Amino acid sequence: MAGTRDVAGRRYASAVLEIAREQGNLDSWVEAIEALESLTSRPEFVAALQADGMTDENFQAIVRRVMPNVTAAQLNLFRLLRRKSRLGLGPDIASFFRELVDNERGIARAVVTSAVELSPESRVQLEQRLEAQTGKHVSVETQVDPSILGGLVVRIGDRLVDGSTRARLRALRSQLERAAL
Repeated sequence: MAGTRDVAGRRYASAVLEIAREQGNLDSWVEAIEALESLTSRPEFVAALQADGMTDENFQAIVRRVMPNVTAAQLNLFRLLRRKSRLGLGPDIASFFRELVDNERGIARAVVTSAVELSPESRVQLEQRLEAQTGKHVSVETQVDPSILGGLVVRIGDRLVDGSTRARLRALRSQLERAAL
């Protein structure tokens, strides 16, 4: 999740999740929201889809090309967003929807940053520790950032645990500076 997300995206995502629960077709809605995200992933795509010259028939044809098995309810969501000039919310809706679906399925996503690439064994051990701490299945995405020097920085949702060597050195420097006063 880079940057900030529009909270209106959360409202749409929550409404879609409720519809998916009622209809009992969560996987189909996951596919529809992925299609929405791909259609709205770039500002120029949104501008073209929202343009005055874009007819509803052409818009529906584009949606059907991206998602051939789109249901009437899903197509209505796309059309509603277009009619209200809210297609630009597509990436935010998708981001919030993924979080809601993950929560529904008991999945937590973690982004782990290390100074060096984690070995497969280390990654499995880390996943097991995070699963024990969260009580959920944890999907780990790893990143390498040599500037952290060592240790790990783990982000799960809005929780951040900075166990990096860089953070420890900063804390030590701060303590030494306070002690010198």
